[in-house]
Amino acid sequence: MRVDETIKGRSAPVSFTFSYSTPAIDSVGNAAEGGLAPNTYRVVFLKKTVTGYAFVSPYYLSIPSASKSCRPNWQVQLGEDAYHKVLQRLLDLLCTDSTPEEKQPALFDLNWNEDSSSAPFLRAALNLPDVKSDPTLRISIVSDLLHWKDLSVLPLAEEDLFDRSAKSPFYPKSNLVLAISSLEPHTSIPLLARVLKSPEPEERVAAARFLEYTNSETALDILLSALDDPDREVQFAVMQSLGNLTGQHYWRLNTGTTESDPHWVSCIQHWREFGEQRNADRTKSR
Repeated sequence: MRVDETIKGRSAPVSFTFSYSTPAIDSVGNAAEGGLAPNTYRVVFLKKTVTGYAFVSPYYLSIPSASKSCRPNWQVQLGEDAYHKVLQRLLDLLCTDSTPEEKQPALFDLNWNEDSSSAPFLRAALNLPDVKSDPTLRISIVSDLLHWKDLSVLPLAEEDLFDRSAKSPFYPKSNLVLAISSLEPHTSIPLLARVLKSPEPEERVAAARFLEYTNSETALDILLSALDDPDREVQFAVMQSLGNLTGQHYWRLNTGTTESDPHWVSCIQHWREFGEQRNADRTKSR
């Protein structure tokens, strides 16, 4: 291994060799990564041992990294602490001459719960032609920014959601639907309602699943309108979300339940009656 910078801790030698073993799957199902691919440039997480070096964790060895920084006039710098230096090295892949195959893992390694400080960098990267023209990179960045409540990318999200030609084999649109569900209900529900009418069953399933996350009364009527969707998986997701939103967990279905199962029929009937009662109650209150 050759080292060009030690980001945190005592400086490592410029070049050294170390050995390691790949453990079995751990108690919660994590699989070890297996090693480092040759002739790649990465940030590697090591710790000093009595005999040399070892991976901090065999389940998370390294992350992709750019060997060069962004062009001189690039304005977005994330910070000088170790965490932001690592994040900068990861994101520099987006603004340097790396391939799409190298850029994609950089985005997939971002964590929605921890890496919101990367938002200014992603906003700037979204204006780069080779990023904006790549559906995988664009949809991934837009999803990240929406999850961090950046509504400036909402028009791009709508464009990608409803443009049938905007597809990525590596980043399903369901991730974009999930990000939208994290927005305020007055913004998210109209979009999710449109997705629930998509010609693609996978997208309708995502909308039915994630409408639950809006925690909104309005979502109930949207879900009830899709109760008779021709796709079984959509119906299943609709009833799961209705049960979770209303707290009526008995009227949800087990994963293996089929349309011929009596409980499936009972659940469908229950939610139809639930919808009819909601309509009747609204009529009375007028």
